[in-house]
Amino acid sequence: MEKTKMKSIELKCIKQDFNGNGIVKYNNKEYEIPNMLPEEIGVFSIAKDQKVPVKLEKIINRSSSRINSQCQYFESCGGCQYQHMSYDAEIALKEDYLKNLYQSFKGITIKPLNKMPNPYNYRNKCQMTYKLSKTHNVVCGFYEEGTHKIVPVSNCKIQATKATEVINAFNKVLTKNHIEPYNEKTRKGIVRHVLVRYGFNSKEILLVIVTNGDFFPGSKNVCKDLINLNIGITTIVQNINPRQTSIVLGDKERVLYGPGFIYDTIGKLKFKISSRSFYQVNTIGMNMLYKKAIENANVGPSDILLDTYCGVGTIGLLASHACKQVYGVELNPDAYHDACLNARINNIKNIKFFNDDSTKFMTKLAAAGEHIDVLIMDPPRDGSTDQFIESVGKLKPKRIIYVSCDPKTQVRDLYKLSNVGYHLNQVEAFDMFPRTFNLECIATLSYKNDKKNDYK
Repeated sequence: MEKTKMKSIELKCIKQDFNGNGIVKYNNKEYEIPNMLPEEIGVFSIAKDQKVPVKLEKIINRSSSRINSQCQYFESCGGCQYQHMSYDAEIALKEDYLKNLYQSFKGITIKPLNKMPNPYNYRNKCQMTYKLSKTHNVVCGFYEEGTHKIVPVSNCKIQATKATEVINAFNKVLTKNHIEPYNEKTRKGIVRHVLVRYGFNSKEILLVIVTNGDFFPGSKNVCKDLINLNIGITTIVQNINPRQTSIVLGDKERVLYGPGFIYDTIGKLKFKISSRSFYQVNTIGMNMLYKKAIENANVGPSDILLDTYCGVGTIGLLASHACKQVYGVELNPDAYHDACLNARINNIKNIKFFNDDSTKFMTKLAAAGEHIDVLIMDPPRDGSTDQFIESVGKLKPKRIIYVSCDPKTQVRDLYKLSNVGYHLNQVEAFDMFPRTFNLECIATLSYKNDKKNDYK
């Protein structure tokens, strides 16, 4: 077979998309080039009988924003998008993205993006997957983007350094005790995943070992070896997940050492964290985010606050001291029980939680003609629902604080809230997940007593 003839061509990166790809133009078409930065010139190989750039061979004109990635796994892992660019350049890209998203709203203030003091080693929750290599060594890492192939990772740069220390120690203990990782094809082996949750403030550590079934030979020796290392492990839990699924955690757990959970603090409050607890992965960013949400809520001693999609009740509990009464609504039963427990732990009496769907709860409140003064809504990535927003229009809280982990779905919902009588005052974003394209945004809205569209 005749070998395809290739030619080389130089192309300039004209812009960058939010996924971290550079965009080059060739034959009047735009192409996404991973990890290329604006104004850079690259040499591409192109098949002579094709009109598509095949491969970026090298960059001959580096951007001043380019840095050498601190992460050796960056190009294969797929967990981060911006390891190849300076943090200032990342912030600028995110700010432009936000301005373009929210620019259609009249009179809105888009505040500068809140940066993290350190864009590395911030994750308090770390989760990794196992397999056995062809040479029968334990392989621990992350799935390569878009595949089921595990990229071996021993030092993730955005994980807490303490979590990395614990996982690496656990890997050595597995090898020492001859405990095999799970094999997806044969469905044999023991350990499927490991999960570490680290209290940045309390310094407590929860290690969760996800196994293929109840059978965990050598578990006592594993625990003994880990504790003898004196690396600060507070508790060890076996999570049992025998299902053929990409979902990490199973329904059944067994405490192998310690209480089975840890505590961490936010402000003056203490929160319980178990394997399934929802707890923001960036502790420093979480403090900044929740402080701003409560500040913008501006509740007073006679106000009733409703915290919807409330998770373990964090925002409502933190705001409870400033208002008359707080109600929290959470569908997930584990998170609901944690929220109730967190209220008891902190001796907070003026808060009540409901294990219910937030949309259904709002619909019932609106039908009953109940009164709320301030609404907190922190929906999942998909955003809220039309029925929820219709109920907001009937309840007419004077202020809404909308916390979102997806600005696109937030913008969609903000248009709808405008149509039921709300004015968007400001948006403030927090770079909770540096080196990745994820953001948290707080939108502050006030009731304007008319239903004229609030966008251009």
